[in-house]
Amino acid sequence: MLNRPLESARDSVLRRRTLLAGMGALALSACSTKSAQPAGPPVEVPEIRLGVLKVTDTAPLFVAQREGIFEKYGLRPKFVTMELTGDQRIDLEHGQADVTFDSWVTIFLNIADGADWVVLGEAYQTGPRSTGLLVSRSSRLRDIKDLAGKRVGVNNLRGLGVLLTNSVLATNGMKPSDVQYVEMPFDNLAGAVNNGDITAGWMVEPYLTRAQLDVGCVLLTDTAVGATSDFPQSGYAVARSFARKNPGTVRAFQRVLAEAQARALDRSTVEAVLPDYVQVSKNVAQLMNLGTYPTTTLAIRPQRVVDLMFSQNFLKARINVEERMAAGTT
Repeated sequence: MLNRPLESARDSVLRRRTLLAGMGALALSACSTKSAQPAGPPVEVPEIRLGVLKVTDTAPLFVAQREGIFEKYGLRPKFVTMELTGDQRIDLEHGQADVTFDSWVTIFLNIADGADWVVLGEAYQTGPRSTGLLVSRSSRLRDIKDLAGKRVGVNNLRGLGVLLTNSVLATNGMKPSDVQYVEMPFDNLAGAVNNGDITAGWMVEPYLTRAQLDVGCVLLTDTAVGATSDFPQSGYAVARSFARKNPGTVRAFQRVLAEAQARALDRSTVEAVLPDYVQVSKNVAQLMNLGTYPTTTLAIRPQRVVDLMFSQNFLKARINVEERMAAGTT
């Protein structure tokens, strides 16, 4: 048995302190490296082009831009403003955007027409009074049934507004043909209601609150009730070919979206970006009704949209959303 001189108490304490200090430095180094470079495949297309609409739904993307979340995951996005009026047919293979945001209705109509797209994530769900039909302050209409034979303004004759309004009509024993839908931009709807060009206008936020404050319109009915309560309103899609070629870019965007959506659960964070990016006043931003920003993507939610579209003959055949989920979507 080998004999060694006994270690003094002072030497023992110093040795333990040195060991703990070294372990702490290694831990801090590991945390720093992990924070600076999130794990994941390399980003193939850092300057990804994002097609957006200036509506409340896209607020988390602008939160991500303001707070450096895109940069954190290696992306330098270029925002491309898309059309908000009419039935849009978007070319993600050769067009001006790599990823598009839109209502689920428009996304699924594009897919039904042959666009080979996959779902990247969910954007927004309706909340109480976040969408609705507005009438003029002097209107004598008191009930949805009073719209029979009347002109109803929507931003898209094959869009979310018609789908939601049809659902409310059905709940009240009415058919889509009982009203006359008229297409016009959101910016024109409040004026058209006030002037009597249309009897009611379907709006989303921030247009809904702005119409009430600026023009004096009043809410006839909430269109996010009953069968359309907490309704999946919008999402993000990308061409399947882009997703296959650029898995690192797709995964980076999904991580950005998840983190930004979580940040958007704090209403004050959303309110802070709306004036600059969606161009609404601070007053409207504070008063408007917000829906929710899902932090995960579940196929069962947008599948609700597909099923309602099919029941209303928007689609000739059902789309299986589960089969359209991009790799990495959770």
